[in-house]
Amino acid sequence: MTGRVSLVLLSAALAATAGQKPKLSFVKDIVPIFTKSGCANSNCHGSIRGQAGFKLSLFGYEPDLDFDAIVKNQDGRRINRSDPAKSLILLKPTFSTPHGGGERFKVGSLEYEAILDWVRDGATYDSAGSPRLKTLRVTPEEITLIGLGTKHQLSATGTYTDGTSEDLTRKVQYTPNDESVVEVSPSGEIQTRRVGETAIMVRTLGKAVAARIAVVAQPPMANYPDVARNNFVDDLVFTKLRRLNIVPSPLSSDYEFLRRVYLDTVGLLPTLDETKEFVESRDPGKREKLIDRLLARPEFAEVWATRFADLYRTGLLDQGYKGGRLLYNWLRKSILEDKPYNQFATELLTASGQLKFNPTANFYYVTEFSEPENIATDISQVFLGVRLECARCHNHPWEKWTQDDFWGFAAFFGRMGIKDTYENDESQVLLKIKGEVIHPKTKKPIGPKYLDGPSEVEAPDEDVREKLAAWITAPKNPWFARAITNRMVKHYLGRGMVEPVDDFRVTNPPSNQALLDALAKDFVDNGYSLHHMARVILNSRVYQLTSEPNETNRTDTINYSRYYVKRLMAEQLADSITEVTGVPEKYPGYMLGTHAMAIPQGAPSYFLATFGRMKAREVICERDTQPDMVQAMHLISGETLMRQTTAKGGNLDKWMADASLTDEDVVRKIFLAAVVREPDHREIETALLPLQAKGAESRRQAFEDVLWTVFNSKEFLFNH
Repeated sequence: MTGRVSLVLLSAALAATAGQKPKLSFVKDIVPIFTKSGCANSNCHGSIRGQAGFKLSLFGYEPDLDFDAIVKNQDGRRINRSDPAKSLILLKPTFSTPHGGGERFKVGSLEYEAILDWVRDGATYDSAGSPRLKTLRVTPEEITLIGLGTKHQLSATGTYTDGTSEDLTRKVQYTPNDESVVEVSPSGEIQTRRVGETAIMVRTLGKAVAARIAVVAQPPMANYPDVARNNFVDDLVFTKLRRLNIVPSPLSSDYEFLRRVYLDTVGLLPTLDETKEFVESRDPGKREKLIDRLLARPEFAEVWATRFADLYRTGLLDQGYKGGRLLYNWLRKSILEDKPYNQFATELLTASGQLKFNPTANFYYVTEFSEPENIATDISQVFLGVRLECARCHNHPWEKWTQDDFWGFAAFFGRMGIKDTYENDESQVLLKIKGEVIHPKTKKPIGPKYLDGPSEVEAPDEDVREKLAAWITAPKNPWFARAITNRMVKHYLGRGMVEPVDDFRVTNPPSNQALLDALAKDFVDNGYSLHHMARVILNSRVYQLTSEPNETNRTDTINYSRYYVKRLMAEQLADSITEVTGVPEKYPGYMLGTHAMAIPQGAPSYFLATFGRMKAREVICERDTQPDMVQAMHLISGETLMRQTTAKGGNLDKWMADASLTDEDVVRKIFLAAVVREPDHREIETALLPLQAKGAESRRQAFEDVLWTVFNSKEFLFNH
């Protein structure tokens, strides 16, 4: 065998010595040219319908189809065997003949010469069994560059199915996610443009990887301050901040922390007594003890039941009144008991039965879940944070998923069905005796196949979803723990490490990979406990930083150098208003005073709908947190705020009737109740001016105006 290898090497060496060019491979040498030049992109010939009658596979996923498109389709008109230089496949991209895509490479360039040589050699396809690209790697995978105008060379290496490796640096396509931070040449040379962070996508032959690039203006600070750390979250965040020359903001005040942690954990504001007790306490461990108390409260479960209800779209219109309420109550009970999240997910994934007796069966009973492909799309997004939707019709443009991957995953749900009755809550989710998923391209049945894994054989008497649930929730699954970790980080810290939170892919790397991995591992090691993960994040100094920026972190929005201000959820806002006024709200079908956070999604409420509560039948997505004109008008003159501020018998009347309280004391109580801090001297003076008017009615109206003003302030409307 050694002798044969030596002869092959000797033959290649002699051929090179004699000046013979090695025969080019269509797959390894020609297809990458069309990806690198942009011809196989989704906005060009790689689109689902191609361009101008010429279609290539997206980013070279399917080279056999590309060969047919170039050599065989339209009677082979794109190849000129008698005069290769006159081939359309050369004339068009060099703009030697009119071309809608303009010039993609020049006559005489390496790309031009490679295609020309391939045509001269007969324009053949690779022989059967020829090696295919198995893995693609870019180096460095992560780097911090100092100064503007700094240059650095990326390199790309491919490993093939026969074990050989090749330098692909000049064959791959480089695309920065943010071109304002760095620009990159076709050969992979980076040049910095501004301070910031970005990722550079590297693609060829259907493979994609990313290099994460950070740009800082100055070398590391010699006098970087020593910042206290509470746990490993701080270690991993502050280590990166130091590398970026970003100093974290100081620790939040007791007032600031108290309001923040109450809203984030139980969705409510602290009472005046709770605020007084916490602020006056001199216990050095009071923050940690408060966190433990809040996580044990039933309202903590209500907050996360609402978050999951958003994710699972448990709108009443989709599932019937009883079904939606049953599922919400199951979510709340599971979270309150700290049911392990892997068990939690398994019970939902394998749910079946009559809706009114099996709360988890309602998970599947939404309009979008009617077909296996819809189920596959939603399950991957909900539990894995992976968006497969693009691979339904064609190979994914930004990730490795192929159409075969999508339909193989959908096949896990091929036997699912819904048996409807006149009453929605009498319906049931069932497993059919027979059921198959047809691949739209081959028109043939396709069997279940795990993402990035093997196929699964489904026996007639088993529910293959149980195997899928075991695979999804396995400790080694690369997405499951990270997906829920990312969602919890976003809830508490204002931004996920991966954004959007359900878009995990190679070309969308996390802002802090080490932190994501460490939190996910800690989550698994501690029994998939949502309570434990919340406790770890809340006890970190990172969570407890002030939201006030300093000169080094003013523009940072991804590295957790300060607490990121976020708008209150609709339920938080509604409950905060009623807490401050002491006027209970009445929601249809629920007892007077029931918290908005405790009401299943879909219950009618104009206020909650106006301020962003998820509506039924919406696709899976995050809530829209951007303010709009309708919300502004509702805060200025809406019925809810008007009723809450003018209603008799609430806190305002109690405070005004207390002879021991001065007008200034009442103003202080309003501020402490609403924004959890003492008003400053200027705020007190401004609030007291209208109160100089005579008459009890005028006095009350003046306090109502103070309430209205505070409710309309950014300080009240946001968590900070």
